[in-house]
Amino acid sequence: MVVLQKFGPHFGVPDPSPFVMKLETYLRLANIDYTPVNADLRKAPKGKLPCIEMDGKIIPDSYFAIEALKEKFGDPLASGLTELQLAQHHMFRVGLENHTYFMLFPYRWLHPQNAPTMQKAFFGKMGLPGKLIFKIVQRDMRRTVHGQGMLRHSWEEIDSMIAVDIKALETLLDEKPFFGGDEPKEIDATTFSYVANMLVPEIDTPFRKLARASRPLIDYHNRMTEKVFPDYKDTMII
Repeated sequence: MVVLQKFGPHFGVPDPSPFVMKLETYLRLANIDYTPVNADLRKAPKGKLPCIEMDGKIIPDSYFAIEALKEKFGDPLASGLTELQLAQHHMFRVGLENHTYFMLFPYRWLHPQNAPTMQKAFFGKMGLPGKLIFKIVQRDMRRTVHGQGMLRHSWEEIDSMIAVDIKALETLLDEKPFFGGDEPKEIDATTFSYVANMLVPEIDTPFRKLARASRPLIDYHNRMTEKVFPDYKDTMII
């Protein structure tokens, strides 16, 4: 049995972390039985989620967890793909996780218009201690994103890069039903986690405005939701 350690559903998505949602989507696409548990981030081996528990071991990080799952259960989501396509999908995923993520992440937690929403959602029940913890979390996040480089730009400059990323997603999807082609592939575990986290949470960001103006991305989200997370059908967008 595989146990998925996650943050838990929030803002209408299976998990507000694209990395957690990617791993859960992969498990469902690969038809691997798993048990989800809401975990304590402080106890995670690398200080972050997701992790999986499998064969008596805890495996942190979505990338290494998926690689371990492939080793144990095979790699059905690579079927029919060429080496070139697999390489393209790899670089596509890296772009989302190392560029797009670092725009989505600060817009939620650090932008003045959204920070109060995040504080209330995750720390509101803790009273004054929750406010203090939130400030510490923000401080650590600001250091991370500034070190990565994104926060060295103005919000206006970040907005312009977000628009390019959304357009790139539309172009890469083209007229295919899924980013992987006629059926979802491993890349769709990543793309769906980002598209859903752009479209669904009622958090005011350029991601949400631009994605909700994109019929191809909306239709993709609906197809993936119906296929992989039918329990979230109420988040499908007409």
